[in-house]
Amino acid sequence: MSLYKDVMWNLPGFSKTVKDEEEEKSMRRIFHLVPKRKRSLRGLPKKHSVSSKLPIKKRPVLYTTTPPKWIHRLKKDMNIVDDPILIAGKPLDLNDVDPDQNRLSIPFQTLQRNDFLTPDEGRIPGDEGVNNDGGIGVPAFLVDQRTKQWKMVLKKWVRMCDSGKVVLQSFLLSGEWSDVVEANGLKEEDNISLWSFRLNGFLFFALDFAGDSIDFLK
Repeated sequence: MSLYKDVMWNLPGFSKTVKDEEEEKSMRRIFHLVPKRKRSLRGLPKKHSVSSKLPIKKRPVLYTTTPPKWIHRLKKDMNIVDDPILIAGKPLDLNDVDPDQNRLSIPFQTLQRNDFLTPDEGRIPGDEGVNNDGGIGVPAFLVDQRTKQWKMVLKKWVRMCDSGKVVLQSFLLSGEWSDVVEANGLKEEDNISLWSFRLNGFLFFALDFAGDSIDFLK
């Protein structure tokens, strides 16, 4: 009613009476006594901070047990008798590409097979009866996707807690590893797979990091 009167009083030909003015003042006093309703934020969408977002999980990398084409050619060119076997696959971490550390860590949980060493070789990298602090290891060779050969040493590294319990075991592939990283432009988070084979009794590893997507031999 008050809103209607406000509109009508502003039109030509209409004027307020004393009664109307008193009624208007009364309505305005009542209006001012009513507390103003605060705007509710309940219905507004909440802004999520960047830190509150859950980290995106990376899709796990699946490694095939079928050798890439370049390894098949390598077998033929080097007259390898047995098929190379996949022994491990992993993404490189920061320590793997650090030239000062000069080693590729192969945690036991990343191993696809553990029968690539002979019984005698199995004792050399690390054993209860062998002190490996002096860097005792198995001599080996690594072949990259350009078929260049690098001299390597396979060692075993064990991390133990204060109670003497083993918490982590890894193979370490050292020797000319930092040269392999530099020559092939390897970097952190690159997915690599390591294949093993024998040639004239010597232990060889084939390092694959691009599969058939890149063929360096064409």
